[in-house]
Amino acid sequence: MHQSLRYRAHIDGLRAIAVLGVVLYHFGANWLPGGFVGVDVFFVISGYLICKSIYADVAEGRFSVLAFYERRIRRIAPAFLAVTAVTAIAAALILLPYQMMIFGRSVLWSVFAVGNIFFYQRTDYFAPAAQEMPLLHYWSLAVEEQFYFLFPAVVLLLNRFGRRALAVGVVALFVASLAASQLMLTRDPAAAYFLLPFRAFEMLIGAALALPGVRFSQKPAECAAAVLGGCAMILGAMLMLKASSPFPGLRALTPCVGAALVIWGGEGVATLGTRLLGSRPMVFVGKISYSLYLVHWPIVALGKEWLGPVAPLPFLIGGVALSLLLGFLSWRFVEQPVRVNRRLFTPKVLVGTTLAGTLVLAVFAQVAIATRGLPQRLSPEAQRLAAYAFYNGDPVFRQGVCFTPFFLADYKAKPECLPTRHPSVMVWGSSHIAHFITAIIAAGEARGYDVGQITGAACPPVSERFARIVPYCRDMNLFARKWVEENKPDILVLGGLSVATPDLDAAIADFVRLGIRVVVVGPVPLYRDAVPKLLARRIEAGDRSTDAGSDALPGARTSDKTLAAHFAAMPGVTYISVFDAACGSADCPLMVEGEPLQHDSSHFTMAGARFFGRPVSELIFGSPAK
Repeated sequence: MHQSLRYRAHIDGLRAIAVLGVVLYHFGANWLPGGFVGVDVFFVISGYLICKSIYADVAEGRFSVLAFYERRIRRIAPAFLAVTAVTAIAAALILLPYQMMIFGRSVLWSVFAVGNIFFYQRTDYFAPAAQEMPLLHYWSLAVEEQFYFLFPAVVLLLNRFGRRALAVGVVALFVASLAASQLMLTRDPAAAYFLLPFRAFEMLIGAALALPGVRFSQKPAECAAAVLGGCAMILGAMLMLKASSPFPGLRALTPCVGAALVIWGGEGVATLGTRLLGSRPMVFVGKISYSLYLVHWPIVALGKEWLGPVAPLPFLIGGVALSLLLGFLSWRFVEQPVRVNRRLFTPKVLVGTTLAGTLVLAVFAQVAIATRGLPQRLSPEAQRLAAYAFYNGDPVFRQGVCFTPFFLADYKAKPECLPTRHPSVMVWGSSHIAHFITAIIAAGEARGYDVGQITGAACPPVSERFARIVPYCRDMNLFARKWVEENKPDILVLGGLSVATPDLDAAIADFVRLGIRVVVVGPVPLYRDAVPKLLARRIEAGDRSTDAGSDALPGARTSDKTLAAHFAAMPGVTYISVFDAACGSADCPLMVEGEPLQHDSSHFTMAGARFFGRPVSELIFGSPAK
């Protein structure tokens, strides 16, 4: 029969640090930019506690696969299903059809413990923003469940060869996973973040610490140093890391090793650190940490959708308070009854209700997917505008031809994207210049120009500072620069810039000395949300206006003015303000003749490419068509 592990108050305190870091980060605590590492701390805690239980049961010959998974279901499923069901109801009241369809897919994948794979597949540059996915945080639950689906079999196999083989196997798996994670950061960062092979090392740190034979110090000084040092490592990671930091890989060792030190030190004698971690407020938050983690992100995602723009401080305070309240209610009235009242919630009842709940959510998800997001909830005009969220922008950029999408690791130049005669034009930069390409080609061909294109998602021209985030960017820009210097196009069009940098200025000066006319196209209008969504929300609220109004982000015009002043002082450079060319001093419209000009918060539809692209193209060439 399975023997429960003794209660460890300091581990509940560690859970509190982890979950509060995640919750504060997600609600916008800018002073905690690395709060997301709380998930990594959870992985270590989970690896330690669960693997310690597995080792003990296997060593004594009483490990049961069915009993193990019954305990996992009892711990995970009730709150998971309840929170998912409530979130689904709220989503149906708040989300637009495209969002609702994506939500349905996320429900379907999540209830079968593969949500991390779904969210990995959704990490497209042009996909909906992360905050639109109310179940995004379920990726970590899926990683854990996949790990514990496999790890008991690994332990049973290695245990046949003795304790030493088990230790060597766990350490070998840890090293392999860590090395793979670090390698994958440069090849496929999203895979490194979401997928089990590149996250397993974090749980394996806990598994290694739980190995039979690991000694725990009984010296107060050593235990105190371990606990305080470990907490310092975790809090340091939360304060120093940023969302843009390549992660996990080696960087994840800081919070993970910190968590392991806290656990190791706390297993020895009581110290000031363990007493603080075991204090009533910390233990309370630690006990509700699972439910708190489940409820907080739907509040973030759906709250932003429902409330729209909201002041950061009230959102932070109110969101954290509401999350704590709902997390407590879920723990008290869902988690605890199922875990404590085993006479009522027998294994058969538990498994039966879990299967029934999973089936109901899966059917709901299929309906949301099959109907493309339950569009009947909206008026016909709102439905039409919201449907632009399904807009295929590939032809606007010439994606798959001359535009490198975000998910590719390598850049490959195609001959059909490079001019072969003069007069010639080369368009170089990110998606914010690529979506002008159809208008530039039309205007260029009308004047006898051969137009080329070297563009990639999130890759401004010349700069290499995005290379760690966008793997192909460095190679693309190196190729572009070499091509320009060797082939000397008559006009070089650069775009996708938000700031001018010294390396950009130096490169432009070199191009001008080669006799190339350099044209810099400024920023495009940016909005606080996808334009079709803004228009659909307005229609539902009885507002049929189509001007940008307060939905426009002022930073784009500010950047435009700064860049205009900067390039005005550079000889041989023509700067084109998209705002001045297409909109003048007035607000830019969101829609013209019934068609939204952008399909997300910045990228053009074909209607937008015509509206903004034609006046910009006329200024690029500066001469009438033949």
